[in-house]
Amino acid sequence: MVTKKYLISGLIILLTGSSFLVMQNIERLYARILSRQVQDGKSITLQSEIFYQENGDLVTHFISPKEYIIISNKLGEIKLYDPVNNTVFTKQNNLFSSQTSQIYYFLSGKSSDMGLNELGFIPVKTYPENNLIVSEWKRKTSDPKSEVQKIKLVHQLQNPIYMDYRDKNNKIIRKVYYYGYRKLYQYSFPSTTTEIIYNSTTDSAVTKTIYNDFRINSDAANNYFGFKIPSTAHKINE
Repeated sequence: MVTKKYLISGLIILLTGSSFLVMQNIERLYARILSRQVQDGKSITLQSEIFYQENGDLVTHFISPKEYIIISNKLGEIKLYDPVNNTVFTKQNNLFSSQTSQIYYFLSGKSSDMGLNELGFIPVKTYPENNLIVSEWKRKTSDPKSEVQKIKLVHQLQNPIYMDYRDKNNKIIRKVYYYGYRKLYQYSFPSTTTEIIYNSTTDSAVTKTIYNDFRINSDAANNYFGFKIPSTAHKINE
């Protein structure tokens, strides 16, 4: 017979154990990426690997068709290093911040709004549609020069599955689909995305990106974490 004392002890262990699992932090994340883009009947395939750290540092190592390394951080500083020619291109812009990346949104618990609040958008309408939750967003401050004026975000079971971006005429200029969700500790992360960018009424670029071979924390040991560009690299943007 199970006594009340043992039952309470068991519940405490269960609850504290569950809390421990939920609170695990992703200090480092490694993943391989296969990205295929089709435009004008032509296809290009990119293979890369990413090295993300909790402090916002992100290193992307492109393997093919050409090797180069991109380093970015949360401040918007970006460096593109060509190891073959030993050259480096640097630039700073908030658009390049690692905190505007898909990795950051999903691993920091910001997938509820995909960072739209921080990007200057506010929700104007939220409604259910079958088993989905749809939210419509517009710019908090009017900016007629901006290409994107409205955004639609769709969630299913608390996970984003679709976004579209619209111009001043309410014309869709970009779509993104998120699917193939995987659990990375307490976070849900889409292992596959498909992006469609409409360049004109007759032309579009379709990119499918697949993330795989996830490694977390101690399993993600690699020299590219904290990668430093050689001091001998020639700067090409001066």
